[in-house]
Amino acid sequence: MSSTAASVTQLSSSKKAFTLIGTIIAQFALGSVYTWSLFNAAIAQELHVDAYRVALTFGLCCFMLALASSQAGYIEKTIGLRYTTIISAFLMFIGLYIAAHATNLIGIYIGAGILIGIAEGSVYLMSLTNCVKIFPQKKGLISSLAVGAYGLGGVAFKYINYDLLVAYGLQKAFLYWGIIVFVLLILSAFMMFNAPQEQTRSNHTLGEVLSHKSYWGFAVIFLMTCMTGLYVIGAAKDIGESMAGLDASTAANAVAILTFFNLCGRLVMGSASDKIGTLKSVRICQIILCSGVALICYPELNMVLFFIAIACVAFGFGGSITVYPPLIGDFFGIKNVTKNYGFIYLGFGIGSVCGNVISFVLNGFQKTLPVLVLSMILALVIVMLTKNKLHQE
Repeated sequence: MSSTAASVTQLSSSKKAFTLIGTIIAQFALGSVYTWSLFNAAIAQELHVDAYRVALTFGLCCFMLALASSQAGYIEKTIGLRYTTIISAFLMFIGLYIAAHATNLIGIYIGAGILIGIAEGSVYLMSLTNCVKIFPQKKGLISSLAVGAYGLGGVAFKYINYDLLVAYGLQKAFLYWGIIVFVLLILSAFMMFNAPQEQTRSNHTLGEVLSHKSYWGFAVIFLMTCMTGLYVIGAAKDIGESMAGLDASTAANAVAILTFFNLCGRLVMGSASDKIGTLKSVRICQIILCSGVALICYPELNMVLFFIAIACVAFGFGGSITVYPPLIGDFFGIKNVTKNYGFIYLGFGIGSVCGNVISFVLNGFQKTLPVLVLSMILALVIVMLTKNKLHQE
């Protein structure tokens, strides 16, 4: 038996099972943040501000999520997964309570942007990588279940939060959302156990991995993937209307297609990576994602091609996000994967900003998307040139 497998047997089967279930519950609760767009119009009307100013809240949340995720390894070492999840449950509720009683955008930004972002980032990466450590022989499958639950949470809470908003209004919808997420996170906190620490020579610290060119290559690929995927996913409806000539109701179907194929990408590629390898899985995801963005730029884009294109983008992006934690674990060791992946995860926040900045500078989708195609070609070249073994560098 390998040293990795031997170290993890310190946890009983029941504790492993409870940790997996707890992780799925936590991820499901955290995924609810992706329903934020449901509240933009209501908040704008309540505060008498433009909706696009309210929408900045989600971008701020994503940035804080990435920033907190980059520190997850240090937080885990200091207070552990259980107490981090409990604190995050309180932060989520407090953040939504502040948003519910906010009388201006500053309150919305602080409550729903900063506090929820910190809560999300602290638990998202820590719970994911902890579960991966517990099941080292099935890293891809575990990652797909956890990240898939995160995506599923976004789907389920679209219905839950929409019904709350319609039935009770903005303020109570925020409060009830906060209570639901609080209960789920507290429940998950007492189900999850910290993975035993393994000691092998193959475990590299963050300081050590920063000297490896493959690590920086993975960081660039992740940044390009997030920049492209998040931009297209966030603007899919508008791109359909502008570049494929679709009417608003038809273009709106893009949301359902994106959600479905994003979830499929997470489940399929995460499970497949255990069989074909994480590096090969990332290569496949990059090819699919690059093809999707390139297809959007096709001069004679129509409805069918547009929906195929965004399906490819969603599948490739979802698959890449899922396979990355086990990929970093394969290359640099499981023990420090939270810190090592956490640093790379900064690319999620930076990428979410960069795509919109490029679009603002170039003034529109038509000029932005070719730039994103070039960025994905660069990412594809890097991943194709990456060697399978760290010692080959």
